[in-house]
Amino acid sequence: MFDRQHHTLFEVRSVLLFAALTMGSTSALMAQSTALPALASSDQAISAAFTRADKNGDQALSAEEAKTLPAVSQQFTQIDANGDGTLSLAEFRAAMKDPKS
Repeated sequence: MFDRQHHTLFEVRSVLLFAALTMGSTSALMAQSTALPALASSDQAISAAFTRADKNGDQALSAEEAKTLPAVSQQFTQIDANGDGTLSLAEFRAAMKDPKS
């Protein structure tokens, strides 16, 4: 179980690092040195990662768009709570704030 938790935390951290990189180098540095719980609660960072991945701007991530976020792509069906084949910002945010699910 520790390995799964460690792996999940690594995945969340990699997604949040991607979001921080889209916000500038200062945020990127902070993502490397700040504890994960503080980053995981950052709605701004989560929204930035979602927006960056949403290439067509339809406010939903397709499985293809999610491939830009490997950790999300690997768990796409688990994150897609309503099973509609896309991830809404709400589903994405819930997964990033609660990486155990």
